[in-house]
Amino acid sequence: MNAPGAVAQVIVHRPFGMGGQFRCENWTSLPFARPAMISVIPISTSMTAIGHARRLADGLTSALFRISPSAKNSACDGPGPAGCRGHYQTASRCVLALVGDGGPFTDFSGAVARWSALAGKDPRYRIVPICPPSGRSAMLAVLPPVVGNRKIFEWTLDAADAVPAVLGAAEIISRDYRIFISYRQEDGQEHADDLFQALSYSGFDVFLDRVRIGAGSFIPDRIREELAHKSMLLVLETPLVYKSAWVAQEVAIATRSRLGRLALHFPGGTRIPSLSSRRRFVLDPTNHFDSGTKRLTVEGIQEITRRVLNLHSVWLIRKHYQMQRALSNFLIDRGLKNHRLTGDGTLDVVAAWHPRTVCSIRTNPRMAELEDFRDLDNSSAPPEKWQRAVLAPGTLAGGERQINMRWLSGNLRAGLFDESEMKRLSDLLASSTATELK
Repeated sequence: MNAPGAVAQVIVHRPFGMGGQFRCENWTSLPFARPAMISVIPISTSMTAIGHARRLADGLTSALFRISPSAKNSACDGPGPAGCRGHYQTASRCVLALVGDGGPFTDFSGAVARWSALAGKDPRYRIVPICPPSGRSAMLAVLPPVVGNRKIFEWTLDAADAVPAVLGAAEIISRDYRIFISYRQEDGQEHADDLFQALSYSGFDVFLDRVRIGAGSFIPDRIREELAHKSMLLVLETPLVYKSAWVAQEVAIATRSRLGRLALHFPGGTRIPSLSSRRRFVLDPTNHFDSGTKRLTVEGIQEITRRVLNLHSVWLIRKHYQMQRALSNFLIDRGLKNHRLTGDGTLDVVAAWHPRTVCSIRTNPRMAELEDFRDLDNSSAPPEKWQRAVLAPGTLAGGERQINMRWLSGNLRAGLFDESEMKRLSDLLASSTATELK
C-alpha cells in the first residue's frame, strides 16, 4: 500500500467548433479519492447552446483550479464522450451535463444514447440537464423521455451557475450544503432572514438561531454542535456586529475548526479583525440594496448565493484533504508506511499488531453521521472486531447527534474518534499490544 497523495483522475469533455467536436482534458494533481468523467454537451447546434456549454466548461476549469491551484490539465486525442476510456474506470462517476436553449435536439457523438441506456442501471452514470432561466418548458419539449424525467437545473446569471450541481453529481464535491449564519440581531435580523430563505431555497441546510434553537436549549452547546455539523460560516458585518459576543465566539470556533468563512460587509459595517480581506465580500449600496427598503435586492441575494455555493465546496474539500494528509503524516511518523487511500475515500492501514490486519478509517470534515458507518461496511477491515473507525470533528461535543453516534459506534463495534484524537488513533494502530480501535 502507499500513503495517500496519489491523485485520482478527472476527465472533462468540452465542445469546440460547430460539428460536434470535443476536446478531452485530463486533469491530475487533484485531491480526490475517486476518479470522474464529466462530459459537457450542447443539445442543439445553435451557437447559443454551444456558447452556454463552453461557459459551463470554463466554469468547471476555474472551479478545479480553485480546489487545487497546483492542478494540471492536458489535452488528449480521445474519441469523445461516448467512447472515452473514462467509461471503463470501474470507480469513476460518469456525468453528462446537457446544456440546452430550446433548439432542436442533436445527440452529439451518441453521448445521450449511451448515458440514457445506462443511467438508472449503472449507478456510476448521472445526467444533469441545464437550461437558461425560464427555459425549462422549451428544453423538456426536445429532450428524450428518459432524460426529460430528470430535474432540470435553471441557471440565474449564466451556465457556470451549474458548476456546483455538476461537480456534486460527479461526487467531486458534496451535494449536502450546510451553512451557519452569524449576525447581530439588532441590525442584522432582516438580512439574516432574507439570506436564510434564499439559501434554504438553493438547497442549503441553514442554521439561523431564531429558527433552529428551541426554547429551553442550552445555547453554548447547541452553537458548538451546529458549527461542527456545518461546513461554512457566513458572517454579516453590520454596523453593530462588534457588540455581539456571540458572533466573536462563533468566528473563533469556526476558525479553530477550519470551517470555510465568508464575511458579508454591509455599508457602514464593522470589520471583524480576525477575518482577512480575502474572506470578505463588500456589498455595494447601489447595486445590492433597494434604495427604498434598504434591504438586499433579489439580484444581490442571488450574487451572494452564487458566491457561497462556489466557496462552500472548495473549503470542504480542502479540509477533508488536510485531515487525510495529517492522519497519513501521523501514521508515517509512527512507522506505519503501509497504508493507502481507497477509491471511496477510506484509509486502509496495516496495523502494527499483525501484518495481515487491515484497519479502515473513514474521515469526515464534518460531524460523524450514519453514512460514515454505512460506508465502512464496504471497507477492507472485518466487521464487529473494532478494526474500523470514523474520524470526525465534534465527536467529543455534547448534544443528541453525538449521543446517537456513540451509541451506533458501540453497537457496530466501530471506533469513533474526534479530529483532535489523530495522535491517539495513530498510537493505537502503531502499538504492538493494542488490538482494537476504541
